[in-house]
Formats: sequence, structure tokens, C-alpha cells
Amino acid sequence: MSNAPAGWTFTDSEAMDWLVLGEGVAMKSLGAADGRMIATFKFDAGYVGGIHHHEEPEFSYILEGSMVSQGVQMEVGHAYAVEAGTTHDDFRTENGCTLVSVFKIPG
Repeated sequence: MSNAPAGWTFTDSEAMDWLVLGEGVAMKSLGAADGRMIATFKFDAGYVGGIHHHEEPEFSYILEGSMVSQGVQMEVGHAYAVEAGTTHDDFRTENGCTLVSVFKIPG
């Protein structure tokens, strides 16, 4: 989107293509500022995430579908907040899931 004041980013996720990150997962980067990113992720039915460590906090909100995270069944409208220093070792969806997350930009 144009005419954004300095320091602001505006996006239209409906106008963006999904970026495939791997088998069964795609992302739309919605904006970034001060080392953090907001993005939408789409996980296909049957997706199982790999074990990973959270160096920084992460926040996610379920938009569509359902998933299990750390043994907790999550549906549309559910959210989770992850503290820095934790390990994410249970992330899966049987029927597919779309969520929005805020996290530190990798790298």
C-alpha cells in the first residue's frame, strides 16, 4: 500500500501470495519493525512442526481451523504466548490451521 508515513508499513494480506516455507506450511509476511515481524501462517492438514527453541517471545492467534500446541487443543479464537527460553516440541494440525503470529525476525 502506498502513501505510508515514515516508520509505518501497511499491507493487504488478500493481495499477497503465500510464500511456501516447506512441505505443508506457507507464510504471508504482513510487516516488520524494530526486529519483530507479524505474519500469517497456513498449515495443511496433517502438518507436524519440528522441535525448536524460542530465543524471544512469540504470540499466535488462531484464525481458521484447529491445532494442538504443547498438548493443548486450540480452535478459532484461541491464542498462545510463548516466553523466551522455551522449547516448542508439540505443534500439529489434523485438519489444517491458519494463524497470525508476532515474533523476532529470524537471522
